[in-house]
Amino acid sequence: MEKYLLKKSQTLIILFPVILLFFLIGCLGSSGKLKFNSALLDQYRAKVLSKTYNYYYCGRSTIPYAVVGIDDTYEFSTRFWFKIESEQAVYKKIANLSDFEPNSGPLVGSDILDENGNKIGVWFSHYRYTVVRVIPESRRVEVFNPYKPNAMDRMGL
Repeated sequence: MEKYLLKKSQTLIILFPVILLFFLIGCLGSSGKLKFNSALLDQYRAKVLSKTYNYYYCGRSTIPYAVVGIDDTYEFSTRFWFKIESEQAVYKKIANLSDFEPNSGPLVGSDILDENGNKIGVWFSHYRYTVVRVIPESRRVEVFNPYKPNAMDRMGL
């Protein structure tokens, strides 16, 4: 019985800092989200995407996984993302988006919303979801790379 209680207390001692770490990380930023918007694909096809956004892609330069446009009043965390320099290149990157993942579905356009539901950007990808973090005090946005490395394993590549 004493060994059982000792193991249980050791487990709690180990888990407590981990839980505290996740809590603190959660406090560093608020959760944003993606909200499907079919009108974005029409804007893309008509080549009338917002010029007030800074555009970025993640993935390979010729076959990106996602393209985002972030309101230029926000600072964007560019870890794993690359800035798209010209308007023409934005449309080309969206046209070349990767659909390698099995069952990835058609291209989607989504609004990127902050924790209050305000639109702060746009998302184009064959991936439907990703994590969006917004730090309102500093007007900073982080959008996680949607790529799932195990998808290629499932395809036998």
